[in-house]
Amino acid sequence: MYPKPLTAVVRRDPAPNVITLGCPFTVVGLVKLGARESIIKAQFSTGRGAFVIAPIPFCDDAETALDGLPVKYILGPNLVHHIEIKSWKERFPDAKIIGPKGLGQRNGMVVDIEIEDFDSVLSAKDLGMNDIADEEDFKFVCFGGHRTYEVATYHGKSKVLFVADLMVNLPASDQYSVDKSTGILATISRTLNLETKLQPVAGSLLIKDKEAMKKGIKGLSTLDFEKIVVCHGDIIEVDAKTKFSDQFKSLLE
Repeated sequence: MYPKPLTAVVRRDPAPNVITLGCPFTVVGLVKLGARESIIKAQFSTGRGAFVIAPIPFCDDAETALDGLPVKYILGPNLVHHIEIKSWKERFPDAKIIGPKGLGQRNGMVVDIEIEDFDSVLSAKDLGMNDIADEEDFKFVCFGGHRTYEVATYHGKSKVLFVADLMVNLPASDQYSVDKSTGILATISRTLNLETKLQPVAGSLLIKDKEAMKKGIKGLSTLDFEKIVVCHGDIIEVDAKTKFSDQFKSLLE
């Protein structure tokens, strides 16, 4: 759950026109995972707007980050990262909601674009997002072999890959830069750092179809990303492609 009121929001600008807002987020009130939304500013047929991924509760920091731009799309990146979509939709009623097939059944909302083409690299045009000025700006892979039907997003101009639960990079030091993790929960979190051998093991628990995952991961590996923005944990800003390959070594062989 998110703290109420939402405090300690941490803004990062990993690339031009890309803003992330991180904050504390706990599971069952104990496990400190952190949460992070991403705001991509892009050119649309009607002018500049924002593409929002995995929104956290709307706050003053989000309003500042948007700087008056309309929200064009809101992406629920899997079947569990949808808690705050409704509140954003109420604030931006013209925004279109995107997510994997089945998302509407989870959050009780109309999902404008449900992704059913699994494990292939898809362009904005493939998904019917015809109002994006340059369709090469956005690429997507929806993982049918992932238990939560993860949707990874690649933004070509910034060379940033955005994921929800496909990868984590704990402990969430940046998201808890004010309220730091301590004790045994911090120790557990550190075992899911990308430098540990347990990370691929934990990630494998979310795989339900290894062959399907292989296809999707190989598709992502062809994209020219230099950074990876994760929802849980610190942004991967150095050697992102190498760390991705190490994480999914068994699926890339």
